[in-house]
Amino acid sequence: MFVTMDKILREAREKRYGIAAPGVNDMQTVNAVFEAARELRSPIILDCVEMNDIEAVADITRFLAVTRYPEVPAALNLDHGRSFDVCAKAIRAGFTSVMIDCSKLPFDENAQITSEVVKMAHAAGVSVEAELGRVGSARNYAEDRTAPLTDPAEAVQFVKHTSVDCLAVAVGTAHGLYEGETPELDFERLAELREAVPVPLVLHGGSSTGDDKLALAVKTGISKINLFSDLSSAGTNAVKSLLASGKTTPLGFLPLSMVYGAGVEAYKQMVMHYIEVFGSRGVLDA
Repeated sequence: MFVTMDKILREAREKRYGIAAPGVNDMQTVNAVFEAARELRSPIILDCVEMNDIEAVADITRFLAVTRYPEVPAALNLDHGRSFDVCAKAIRAGFTSVMIDCSKLPFDENAQITSEVVKMAHAAGVSVEAELGRVGSARNYAEDRTAPLTDPAEAVQFVKHTSVDCLAVAVGTAHGLYEGETPELDFERLAELREAVPVPLVLHGGSSTGDDKLALAVKTGISKINLFSDLSSAGTNAVKSLLASGKTTPLGFLPLSMVYGAGVEAYKQMVMHYIEVFGSRGVLDA
């Protein structure tokens, strides 16, 4: 079932569970996400960045959503769209949601561009995510942890001005895999944001943050958690292990599909792990 992201997130916000939003880039990863969601009876959001072939990913996702997994509510969201034009491209391709990320710009410019994207997207029946505050890089966390976190009062004004459907907030996480220390989340700030902001909240940089912290973030107010690095790392490690095992076939070599398949299966298992952590398992049966 191909739906908009806000439809999935409104229910998640109301019932206090989180939706996993794994990054996808091809037929295999999209299918793995659908398999994971179907097996655990969970809604799902598929994120795709603009550097990928977004037209192909849109066609693949629509095909699988409609013909293979109609029982799974699924949204396809452009992740970190950097401009009005790329958001328009994703909407034309068939994305059901787009993220416009102008978080590096001053508040007024961020709000202005976001408002323009919202008007376009809503006219096409597409939902919009935006970001306020700065979610930095995990590899540079020692410095980026001092980046501006989301101010609740500003968040209220931003949502009111833009009519955005959900808001990615900065509360201490960063993109990528942390080297050494794990992030410290500002749960008090998150609780204030949940109380003040009338739309679902999104957490970027979920990978390697820690299951306990992510579960608490969901309970405190997060409705969507973006994931990529943990999933890709699990897949890469599975491929490395298979190649290092010396395993072969009667052909005398390992078919590429088998090698890549090992990585995709590990990616899928990690998606399932996070569905469990975020508490969305079985909600389709509720």
